[in-house]
Amino acid sequence: MLLMFVMTLCATCTALSADEKPGFRIQISQKGVEYARGVLLPKLKEAIQTLKIEDIDKTVNTPIGHMTFQIYNARVADVDISQTTLALASPSNLVVSFNKALISAGAQWHYRRVHFPHISDHGRINISASQININVNLNIGRTEDGKPNITYQSCSTLVNHTSVIFSGGYSWLYNLFSGSVSAALKSTLESQACPKLRIQIVKNLDNALESLNLHSDIDDYCFIDYSLVEAPSVLHDAFIANGKGEIFDKTNPSECPSPKQDMPETVDSDRMVTLWITEYMLNTAGYAYQRAGFLQYNLTNADIPDKIPIKMTTTFFKYFVPILYKTYPDKDLTLWINVTKPVTFDVNKAGVSGRAEGTITWLVHVNDTLVPAFTLDAQLDLCVNLSVHLGSKSEVYLDLITVEPYVQLKSSNIGNFPVNSLETFLKFSRALIVPFVNALVKNGIPLPSFDYVSFTGFDFNLEDGYIQIHTDIKYVPGTRVSTDREHYPLFSDDFECKIKDKNDWANAVADNIIEFFSNEIN
Repeated sequence: MLLMFVMTLCATCTALSADEKPGFRIQISQKGVEYARGVLLPKLKEAIQTLKIEDIDKTVNTPIGHMTFQIYNARVADVDISQTTLALASPSNLVVSFNKALISAGAQWHYRRVHFPHISDHGRINISASQININVNLNIGRTEDGKPNITYQSCSTLVNHTSVIFSGGYSWLYNLFSGSVSAALKSTLESQACPKLRIQIVKNLDNALESLNLHSDIDDYCFIDYSLVEAPSVLHDAFIANGKGEIFDKTNPSECPSPKQDMPETVDSDRMVTLWITEYMLNTAGYAYQRAGFLQYNLTNADIPDKIPIKMTTTFFKYFVPILYKTYPDKDLTLWINVTKPVTFDVNKAGVSGRAEGTITWLVHVNDTLVPAFTLDAQLDLCVNLSVHLGSKSEVYLDLITVEPYVQLKSSNIGNFPVNSLETFLKFSRALIVPFVNALVKNGIPLPSFDYVSFTGFDFNLEDGYIQIHTDIKYVPGTRVSTDREHYPLFSDDFECKIKDKNDWANAVADNIIEFFSNEIN
């Protein structure tokens, strides 16, 4: 399984057109390939030990004449492939090399002299082959629908030494000229090794492919597509996987028009795996959820916990919007929040920020009818933190840290009024907005995964246009989906939310009570 994980997460290193640029990338380092080797060897050894060796039927020339020699019911007794290596090779190959391998087997033998007298004999035979060198060359490709596929390229086998020891019958005599049988056996083993290993390796890789899902649901609204944008390749001793990394709404999936970022070809890391999350990938989330109608909400009193001293009534807002209370005294309110443009994100070395634009329509409850009082144009500058949950099923989460609201009056059915006081209130209300939005957008973005394979450990880098997450691979045999989870925030000491407005007192007070409100809402 782990070999499949390493192989199928590789992609092109050639120049891509704008439409083909990836939104997501995975780089597998040589350390990751070496770890895969440690997991692969026991599986290969087990597979070789269960291989059925084809019967051997040869005519050999011996000191006692021409003999028809048969070896049958052969069973592998022991295998040593400890010096097997995995090597990366351009443009998109993985070479499995069995170096100085050793195999021993037991079988039954029977011979019959070709010429008169037609004497025959039978018994047991121990077979040993050593200094075996086998190179299996595999190519990792891409299907038309963006799925990885495995193609067998070539195989070569050299058996440097074979020996046989007869038992039973006149074995003491046959052992004197066992070299003739060994030479015939060497030729047969060399002809059988590649076809059998080819079947075993490709079979295991194909089985592992079944657990790879390139389209993962995020929630009822959207899914993410990680299909490969180009055929695989190898660069600088590393596998590189370039995937779409695009989020789509389920009802009407459409390509996000945001620009895609350039990324360097590879990155140096002490970890086995580097995940690249681009600004484009985050922007496809804003675009998809906008199209899905998810970024629309009716905020009522029912959404606000009792302990929070904010009430959706004209009475509560009488000092912020006096004309609202004067027109509709002692009435309940509903706020129709409508994000009119896709939420956009900006990733740079200082942190992750975003912007949401939309309208807030204040609706008054009058005789079981919602009457529009006024509408605000609103802009929210977002300060965002990312966190990752690592395991056999891993996700990336966007956590809103704070918001900086700006509003202006768009239309009013109660007359014009200044919005300064209302905007100041919104500085405080972000203490409600932040935990409310985080509770609403609670599902993470799934990362590519394979059965029995988990991510573990964490480092990260913030760069202009993308985030690099450095992690390791852990093979968990017998556990298809591990329950072990590791949580890491991408927050760092150098990551700050820049407050642009001059109402520092309002910002400070709001930030101090966010934690309290978060506990109440969650």
